[in-house]
Order: sequence, then C-alpha cells, then structure tokens
Amino acid sequence: MTTVVETGAIVSGANSYISDADFETYATDHGVIVLGIAAELLLNAAIYVEQLPFIGDKQTKAQTMQWPRYNVYLDGFIIDTNEIPKLLKDLQCEVALAIDGGDDPLATVARAVKREKVDVIEVEYADNAAPFVYNLKIKALERKLTGRLGLNGFPVNRG
Repeated sequence: MTTVVETGAIVSGANSYISDADFETYATDHGVIVLGIAAELLLNAAIYVEQLPFIGDKQTKAQTMQWPRYNVYLDGFIIDTNEIPKLLKDLQCEVALAIDGGDDPLATVARAVKREKVDVIEVEYADNAAPFVYNLKIKALERKLTGRLGLNGFPVNRG
C-alpha cells in the first residue's frame, strides 16, 4: 500500500494528508513509538478523518479527499484554497496513533459491561459511562476543523 499525499494541488489518487516519514517524525516528536505500519495506520486514520463534517466547501466535486477546501477560517484567518492545514495533518496523526495504540475510533462498539467478575477481580462501569474510549485530543483537533464543540460543549459569544 502506497501513501499518496494530498498537498493542496488536488492530487489524483490521494489517500492521506501526511507522508509516512512525516507521521513517524510526528510520533517521535511526541514521544510515541509506532508499532504498526505507517501507511496502513494513515490510511485507516484517513477513513475516520474523511467522514467528518468539515467547515467550508470542497474545491471540486472530483477531488479524492475532503481537502483542499474554500470558505474556511481557522482562528479568524482564511485558509488558502490550496492549503492543507497543519491542524488537519495533526488530526490524522493523532487518529493513526490512537489506532496503533488499540483505540480505533471506527471500531465496532461492543455491548457495555455492567459487571464482570473473573475470580476475585470485579469490574463494574458507571451507568452513564461511554462504551468506548473517548480521545479528547482527537476531539479537540476536530473541533476547530468542523465547528463542533464536542463533549459537553456549548457556544460562548463574547459581547
């Protein structure tokens, strides 16, 4: 499997926003050792990232991926129509690292466990506990790119 990076030039057959080497550098910079194959992790992360309801609009109907986009403002600044934001690359990296660590955000969610007992060890989850791991780092990166507030968020308007 080959990673084909979308650079903002609407690359034919693109399947990632970041290269294998740049992903490995990101992981190293964050003190994480990647156990899986970078290309596979990035492809699976892209599947998750691509289903997000991003702000702005796709450049063309024919482009392989959701970015590049137009009508996108991040932190009050317009994103160039041929730009792939660092925030998006970071998001794909964080999702890939989560997948590598066993926390795939697209994994099938199993039935919630109320109580489980093995010998003398017993686990009971709270009634309102999420049935999956909720990665706040991923959600924080998503928030700016989608305009969604995330877990327990509410809009705040300044006067």
